[in-house]
Amino acid sequence: MLFLCLAVLCSVSIGMIFKVAGRRQLDRTALLTINYAAAVGVAGVLIAMGGRGAASGLALSMPLLLLGVGTGALLIFGFFMLSVATDIAGMGLSIGVMRVSVVIPFLASWLIWAEEPSVLQMAGMTCAGVSFFLIASQKEASTDASRAAATREPIAAGAEETASNRVQTAPARHGEAATAVEDSAGLEVPEPSARVLGTLFILFLSGGAVDITMKTFQESFGADNSRFLFLLLAFGISFLIGLVYVLQKGFRTGQWPGRDTWVWGIGLGVINYGSLEFLLRALEQLPGTVVFPVNNISIVVLAAILGVAFWQERLSRTNLWGLGLAIVGLILLSDVDLIAGVQAVLSFTTTAG
Repeated sequence: MLFLCLAVLCSVSIGMIFKVAGRRQLDRTALLTINYAAAVGVAGVLIAMGGRGAASGLALSMPLLLLGVGTGALLIFGFFMLSVATDIAGMGLSIGVMRVSVVIPFLASWLIWAEEPSVLQMAGMTCAGVSFFLIASQKEASTDASRAAATREPIAAGAEETASNRVQTAPARHGEAATAVEDSAGLEVPEPSARVLGTLFILFLSGGAVDITMKTFQESFGADNSRFLFLLLAFGISFLIGLVYVLQKGFRTGQWPGRDTWVWGIGLGVINYGSLEFLLRALEQLPGTVVFPVNNISIVVLAAILGVAFWQERLSRTNLWGLGLAIVGLILLSDVDLIAGVQAVLSFTTTAG
């Protein structure tokens, strides 16, 4: 269970770093480029020291290389969208949307690979689909802020501004229009707009698309190639894509990644690699029917709690229903026999003890 807990903490920490990066207005693409360079570097060192993944090998062919390029492009694009969504919609809601995107590879498995889902999985796909719209809804949360803004009276000259009369527009980032307001309690409330909904929807699609590429690898190349090394190939492609952008911007404007971007990017890369490594180690000790649902559900719940506790993100009643429905959907999609899962955990704990 230790490795599973570490995998969850790493995944949630990624969202926290994106939140910090947004507040510091760091160059997102440069941050992600450094992140992938650091992740590949850590993996390379561990493999050279006799770590995992080297034994199975990776027999490159043109189809596999093209799949790697596509996966790498989707990885950096999806991470970029997660960074943007975390900035404008909050960490809890963004990670919730990212996790329920698992419904997309389930649909692909059904329609492309003829893997017919069970009744429980069908119900789970429905729950996950509905939960997206509830999570992405900003109506209730924004109404309170809009009402406060509409009824706000001007502050007399020389009068002290207090929490009760303060309604601020969040500072725009990277030349974009402001997307959040601050309510009377100082909580960050996303502004309702097509931009917020569109960002979360693109995040939903990109997360599902990455899972589809991994499913494609498993079905077409998994028998003869290491999944771990394929992911490192995709990470390397992501780094090269980001590097082109960083170099082009640097030579054109003279603006290069600063120290903060390097520090946070390297930290993000180490944590990003850790989330993969710890998840793989957890799968070596526990069945996937336990690891995947517990991992996804824990990340959704913990991200929502930390978003409220550390970043004062406001979740409306609709958002909370959406997160709850997402958790139910993730359980059903896993099609898990909960009794067997609990028994497996208890058995492992007893053996470890």
